[in-house]
Amino acid sequence: MKSLSKIIATGIVVVFVALAVWGWLALSGQVPEGAEGPWGGVDVNVIEKYAVDAGREAREPFINTDQGDLLLFVFALGGAVGGFVGGYYWRRLVTEKSGKEKSSQSG
Repeated sequence: MKSLSKIIATGIVVVFVALAVWGWLALSGQVPEGAEGPWGGVDVNVIEKYAVDAGREAREPFINTDQGDLLLFVFALGGAVGGFVGGYYWRRLVTEKSGKEKSSQSG
């Protein structure tokens, strides 16, 4: 019963914090929408500044991940591959001991 009450209390705290963050973002008049302001991204404020100083202008990337859901697809594919590999080797990763450890413990 003690662990059940800890789980419920943790769940309530997580929901409360999530709702507070969501409310702060939803009700704030200054929601970050990607507009470059005084706190713009590293690309604009640092990299592009030094590139222009060196005489190199920005160009289109070789693989433009800003089009559609390509970046989402790449991350989902990487997660799926990692999940399948981790699932396939789960027993070896978690429970089974390697051959070297078995031979040193038996003899």
